[in-house]
Amino acid sequence: MVTSSRNVAVGKPDLAVSGGLLVAPLGTTRPTSHTDTFDPAYVSAGYLSTDGVTESSERATEVIRAWGGDKVRTVQTEYGTTLSLTLIESRRAEALRLVFGDDNVVVDNGTVTVKRNSKVLPHRQFIIAMLDGENSSHLDVGYGQVTEVGDITYVDGEAISYELTISCDPDENGDTLLERKAADADDEDAEGND
Repeated sequence: MVTSSRNVAVGKPDLAVSGGLLVAPLGTTRPTSHTDTFDPAYVSAGYLSTDGVTESSERATEVIRAWGGDKVRTVQTEYGTTLSLTLIESRRAEALRLVFGDDNVVVDNGTVTVKRNSKVLPHRQFIIAMLDGENSSHLDVGYGQVTEVGDITYVDGEAISYELTISCDPDENGDTLLERKAADADDEDAEGND
């Protein structure tokens, strides 16, 4: 195998698809390849800030010790994946529904009314669509929920924005997140020789 700079990718949004984040109701057909066209039920939540998207995984472990203190085993006790991002289109109804809930955003006669209350935000499906030159990739969350919304500031000279944490809960296969991208040509050759 030969190293190649073509295998170095950047996380740049696929602006032909969205500003970075696509949202769909549960049960929407999910992609199976990095080249798939997304189901039309996935709608754009608009532009994201220049901070992009941060994926975080947390594994908690516990050490089991034998009498006398020797470490005999480490067991995983927790696992979780979250995505952090900031929406910057404060007039887009789909973005507002994601932040405040479907029933809390009403569009009527050219006015968007956004209610704040304690209603639990629903689970949804999410896709982060990226395109780096000709290399497409995406992150696919089959069962996610907005679990944190940062402080909203109204400041002259800054976009009104919504900092979100999306908790990626296990899907029907136990996966919290799937990442799909083009394989390196050497990887495809090696796979074909198995």
